[in-house]
Amino acid sequence: MHDDVIIIGAGIGGLSIGALLTKEGHSVRILEKSSHLGGRTACMKFKNHILDNGFHIMPFYKKSSIFSIFKLLGIESRLKLAKVDKIMFHSETGFHKYPKGIRDLLSLSMIPIKSRIALLRVLLPMAFTSIKKTEEWDDLSLTEITKKLDPETNAFFDAVCMLAFADTPVHISLGEFARTIIRANPFKGGTSEFAYPDEGGYDSISKILFQYIQENNGQVELNSSVKKIVIENSAVKGIISGDGTFISSECVVVSFPAYMAINQLFEKNVISQKFVNKINQLNKRTAVIEVHFALKSQLDSRQVVFPVGTHYTTKGIFFISNITPSVSPLGEHLIIAGTPVDPMIIGNAEKTQKIVNEMKNEINQIYPDFNSSLLWERPMAWDLVESVVKEPGLVWKSKMPHQIPGIKGLFFVGDSTVSYGIGTDSAAHSSILCMPKIQSYLRT
Repeated sequence: MHDDVIIIGAGIGGLSIGALLTKEGHSVRILEKSSHLGGRTACMKFKNHILDNGFHIMPFYKKSSIFSIFKLLGIESRLKLAKVDKIMFHSETGFHKYPKGIRDLLSLSMIPIKSRIALLRVLLPMAFTSIKKTEEWDDLSLTEITKKLDPETNAFFDAVCMLAFADTPVHISLGEFARTIIRANPFKGGTSEFAYPDEGGYDSISKILFQYIQENNGQVELNSSVKKIVIENSAVKGIISGDGTFISSECVVVSFPAYMAINQLFEKNVISQKFVNKINQLNKRTAVIEVHFALKSQLDSRQVVFPVGTHYTTKGIFFISNITPSVSPLGEHLIIAGTPVDPMIIGNAEKTQKIVNEMKNEINQIYPDFNSSLLWERPMAWDLVESVVKEPGLVWKSKMPHQIPGIKGLFFVGDSTVSYGIGTDSAAHSSILCMPKIQSYLRT
């Protein structure tokens, strides 16, 4: 096979599979419709601060799928990471240490001792079960085990879910939550550590992968859209680009949400409607309001603070310049605060501003110097594609398969496809799982 492997999308999934393929000597051409790398992990410069598109974090640190890919490529030394380990809860009774293990749970000051024991009874069986066993819990909500717990313990689960899933327990599959606990268990080779790029901007991960692909003679073309994937006799023949040009290839990899791709990139009847209907169930959306704040003084030496309790609108306060000062100019400090919201709020400027004001008031209650230190704020509100789909019944093996049965040369990667975890780690894990399938096909 002499044609390039065409990869559609230069997000984490597309860049990961592109880098893995170039490592094995395959000719790769990545087409990205936007003007930037990284997909949803794109960053921008604003008033000399590096602003992420939302708050991103690398879970499980050097045990993560992203770091595993960097090790496979032999470029892990290029990814300079800052640990995110100064994490606290904040409740009406003050600050409480975020637990990193069993010992910390026993001393978790946020909840009474009896509740700590009840919490251990819930978490310990999860931590020592098998990934296979957790698949039996994929149809259950996390609330199946939390609904009988006291409010303080439920507040703990709220905070953990915000850090691990950026969502609330009612939307989280019990199976996916259990897999997260297993991957954080050091007795099973896991870790509860988190990390963020030391140079600032989560898109630095994408930039390193892009550099590696170029060094190995791969191509990444920005502002290059794809209209159609051409299928003839149940096999890929190439793609039609945005300007109508036909590009020949017998291997095409789709790396943006699969339910979008199967409705946009194929002629009718190429894929059975039954299969399309099944994949369309993955089309879920998440509404979020996040606000970047630049400050003239450092409010806290901690890196992440989770306000816990139903009276808080703010679900997370992330002190980005405490993680790495590289994100801000000298003498200034950057934080981002966020909360999930009803999708109906997005687009309503008045309601959005009301929530922003509530968040500012709450932060000022926790940190009385906040208002006087504030230099500027930049709110963001969006109703975005939730291609992770971590809710009950739609996780792990229920997601888009890496191949559509009966179509040769067509592959799917990214966090909407079969993989575990969320976000960048899910997208990277998907590429690891799909790579052997693509290699097997290319060898034939």
